[in-house]
Amino acid sequence: MLVDLRRCIGCHACSVACKTEHRVPLGEFRMRVRWLPRPDRPGISFLPLFHPDTCDFGANRARYGLAPACVDACPTDALVFGDGAAAGATVTRTAKRLSAKPLETSTRTRADVLYVSQEDWHGEAIHSGVELSPEDTDIIYEQGRRG
Repeated sequence: MLVDLRRCIGCHACSVACKTEHRVPLGEFRMRVRWLPRPDRPGISFLPLFHPDTCDFGANRARYGLAPACVDACPTDALVFGDGAAAGATVTRTAKRLSAKPLETSTRTRADVLYVSQEDWHGEAIHSGVELSPEDTDIIYEQGRRG
C-alpha cells in the first residue's frame, strides 16, 4: 500500500468503507485516519494508519481482482494498492520515484505501507488527536478503543 500524504484530506472515506466492507463494530477499526495538529505551523496533517493484526488489504476483494475498499473509496487517490514486490508494478515505481518509506514509530503498524511526504514528527504524533467538538472531552475519540 502506498499512501500519498500530499493528497489525503482526512475525510475518513477509507475508514468508513473498510468498516462497512468488513462489518467492523463501532469503536473498532481495521484502519483509520489520524488528524494531527501540526507542531511547526497552524494546521492539521492527516495520517491514514492500517492495523497490523486486522487489516488484510481487502483479501476478499483481491480474489476477484478488485482493490481494497479503502482504495476504491478514496476521493483524492491518496491510496494506491499493488504488489510492492513486483519490480515493474506501478506502486513500486511510484514509491521509488516519490521516495516513499514506512512510518517510523514505536507503535505497531503495517510495515508494508509506504508513505509519501512523511514528516519526522508523524511517527510519535499518532498518539495525539484533534478535538473535533468542544463538548467532546476525549480529544482522540476518533481512535476508538482497539486497533
